Amino acid sequence: MLRSWESADRSIKKNVLKPGIFINKKPTECSTCTVIVEKINVTGTIESDLREKYYTTILDGEPEKTVVIGEAASEIDEKIERVICIMNLDERSLVTITMPLKQSDGSTVSNESIAVEFQITLTLCNRHKSVWEWSAAEKYEVALRYKGRGTELFKESRITDAFRKFSRACKLLITLEPIADLELDKQLEYNINDLRLALYNNMAICQLKRMNYQHVIALCTKVLDKDANNVKALYRRGVAYGSMGDNEKAITDLKAVLTLESSNHSAKELFDVYNTRLQESIQRNKDMMRRMFKTY
Repeated sequence: MLRSWESADRSIKKNVLKPGIFINKKPTECSTCTVIVEKINVTGTIESDLREKYYTTILDGEPEKTVVIGEAASEIDEKIERVICIMNLDERSLVTITMPLKQSDGSTVSNESIAVEFQITLTLCNRHKSVWEWSAAEKYEVALRYKGRGTELFKESRITDAFRKFSRACKLLITLEPIADLELDKQLEYNINDLRLALYNNMAICQLKRMNYQHVIALCTKVLDKDANNVKALYRRGVAYGSMGDNEKAITDLKAVLTLESSNHSAKELFDVYNTRLQESIQRNKDMMRRMFKTY
């Protein structure tokens, strides 16, 4: 059997200390597992930071934990879930996880990291069926639950964790494409399509908070390709365009928002800002051309 394993990005390392009982089918999404986590050793930070800055629940508290695969709400717990998904029953492994160093405000410190080493034993696994065996309704219900958790994380200002939760939900729904070929109940098909657009919008606001404007534009455009009058997508794409200095596209999107919602004060304020910048840019170009012709 494989005695050691390392993730492609080298952030997770697993070395088997006790092989355990081989199981042909490993834990999958929604599987309920019982693990024992012990001998935790942290370098680069203090152990209490694992809870306060990295929001782990698996490495906090009593050694025995019940883990439902897919329910992790932090990056470090997602990595531990990845480890559990390649474990055998009664296997005990030494795991090392490397994470970027976080400051008190949640931002990461470039080129600095922490390492968390611990032993983990998989004592029980109630395996859920593989994702490809789920019905469309099951995928919708799980994705909806993930979206709800992502919304909670967003409200707690855990933007990165919220984004990952929305993204995980979206990946489930993508497995239903092309949805028209599934011949679903019309209400379920509507619900799935509506949820997917909501997830794209939620992922866009997360990326906007992180100032990843190109990603905002891409996500909002996906929404607008399906729903041209989606106010949230128009507004967020407009803000992204404006933040990138593309004032013309920004005011086009924000004007569309105001056409749909004339009382949208946020859109009106930004429309005025970007429109002023555009007019000033046009005037500067005119002045420059005038000076050039005057010179010649």
